[in-house]
Amino acid sequence: MKYPTLAAALLFVAAAPVAQAMTIDADERELYDSSIQCMAFFGIMAGLGSEGVAEDPKMVASGTKFLAIATVLADEDDAQIRTDFDAQMNRFAHIAAKADDPAMVKEVKDIDESCKFLETLVDAMLEGSS
Repeated sequence: MKYPTLAAALLFVAAAPVAQAMTIDADERELYDSSIQCMAFFGIMAGLGSEGVAEDPKMVASGTKFLAIATVLADEDDAQIRTDFDAQMNRFAHIAAKADDPAMVKEVKDIDESCKFLETLVDAMLEGSS
């Protein structure tokens, strides 16, 4: 997905009422999948903590943002969100099982960069809407 399309999709999601049923098109599906991945990633990072903190509140807040986006896109289908989240957690478990594999390290770095970039877009969109 091109960045302008992603930004437009994020803006659309933020403006949509939560009760409105949405049909997930290809761009929304990509945003939903990325949101689930980032929610899982930030959740794991929150659990690992940083700088001696048992739970990193910034990571919790980041994961919560992506949960909100996924919830809107999935029309509050908690069962679907849970299924997709569990699949993403299984993917991270697979990566963790091969933590010394350079390809797995690169994959985690790519996910980290992608989620941080996506979060900057979400933050900019939220700041622009207030």
